[in-house]
Order: sequence, then C-alpha cells, then structure tokens
Amino acid sequence: MIVDTHTHVNCTDTGRYPRSPRGVGSDWWRHDDHGAATLLGAMDAAGVDRAVVVQAVGPYGYDCRCALDEAARSPQRLSLVVAVDLAAPEPARALRELAAAAPLAGIRLFGIGDDDSWLEDGTGAAMWDAAGELGLTVVPVVFPRHVPLVSALVAAHPGVAVAMDHAGFPDMPLTDDAPILGMAELPDVYLKVSSHVLEGAADPGALVGRLAQAFGAERLCWGSDYPQTSVDYGALVQLGREGAEGLAPADREAFLSGTALRLFPVPGVTGTGRAGS
Repeated sequence: MIVDTHTHVNCTDTGRYPRSPRGVGSDWWRHDDHGAATLLGAMDAAGVDRAVVVQAVGPYGYDCRCALDEAARSPQRLSLVVAVDLAAPEPARALRELAAAAPLAGIRLFGIGDDDSWLEDGTGAAMWDAAGELGLTVVPVVFPRHVPLVSALVAAHPGVAVAMDHAGFPDMPLTDDAPILGMAELPDVYLKVSSHVLEGAADPGALVGRLAQAFGAERLCWGSDYPQTSVDYGALVQLGREGAEGLAPADREAFLSGTALRLFPVPGVTGTGRAGS
C-alpha cells in the first residue's frame, strides 16, 4: 500500500470557490482541472491507494471550501488537512468550526510568507490545544529558523502528533547540525518527507536513511506535493519509492503507508489510528 500525505486540489468554479492568491508556491492551480477526480485518476495510474488533501494556501488562502468539498467526493480514499488564518481573531475557534462541519485529519499552521508571530504570542499554543482536543495532527509549515519555537510548542503539548511539513525545508546536503535533526528527541514529532525535499537530494535513499537513523522510519512518511511540485504524478511517486529503497521491508511500509495511516486517518475507513505518544 502507498499513502500520499501531501496533495492539493483546485476547483474550476471560481464563482463558488473564489481564489485569493498569496504569491507562494507554483501556479499549478491556474492551469487545468486538478479536482478530486483528476487526483484519483493519477493515483490509480501510479498505484497509490489513499491520499491526504492539504489546503492549498497559495491559490485559496484560508478558504477551505474547495478542499472540503473535493475530499468529500471520496471519503474511502481521501483525508483532509485544513488551514486557518492565524492572524485572524480566534483561529482556534475557526478550526473547531471546520471540525464540526467535516471530518478532519489535521491542521496546517502556515508560517512562511505570512507573519510568524503566532509561534510566540500564544496563538500557536491555542492551536495546539485545539488540535489535541479534536484529535488532529498539527502540520507546521516553517523554515529551519522557526524549528526552536516549534520545538517549544511541541514540548509544552505532549501527546499531540506533529508532522513537519516538507521535513522543515532543510538545507541540502543535510548536515549533522541541521535544526530538524534536533527534533528527533521529541517523540511527538514526525517528518513529512515530500518529493519536494527528495528531488533536492543528491541521493533520495541516502536522505531518507539519514532521517530514519535519527527519527526511526516509523516517524517518517512520504508525500508527493502534487501538483504543486510537478504535474507528473508518476515521477513524484517514483521519488517516494526511491527514497524507500534502502529501508528494511517493515520500515519501507512505515514510510510509504503505515505512518501516514496513523497520522491522517481516512474518514471512511475503519482500523486507522491516531499517532501520538
């Protein structure tokens, strides 16, 4: 089984789903239909069983209606990670309202391209509290300089699973003093090792092996970042497979599916459980 922890969707009906470009990421959403049907077709062709739809902040900001509706088209195969505006009043309340409206697997806390004061002003702590209450995985989108602040929030909220988006955007080649490696001592921290990260590595298998050495493969998961990184889904999946090649069979299974099923349960499938210490 393969589970993709990082996909995006768009909606061609811009009247119902207005766009609010943030100037981050690629412009994949301006071209073609990348709704759930397109995603599921690409998954079928590449041999991917399930996927996580992640709120596309680039085209939609924090309006999650497109992602909510597209994920709901296939609850047996798609789970959902939303995002809320951390600079708006009461973002934790906004998260609770989204959770009341649809089954969620996680909350994306976007710390690049926007004000990152939420990491220190109490907003982040409130979001961790809400995620813990709702049983959601926290997905911080931050750069290496933010890692110490995220680590402090993790330590203050034991038992709340945290999946570092794009493995914290580490510099390549990965060095022993990389900030993300310091998070290995925090048992609630997992890494989402996306194809975006793998394509920047000289040897994807060596990178995954180094991260598995630090965190354990059971705390790693793969995600494509389709179609933002590339519209060639098969190539992104192949990067994930290449990253897993050097792992033992049980570790390969954890990286490609097992960890993802624990972090991001699919609402229409029983037998998946929440990760956390």
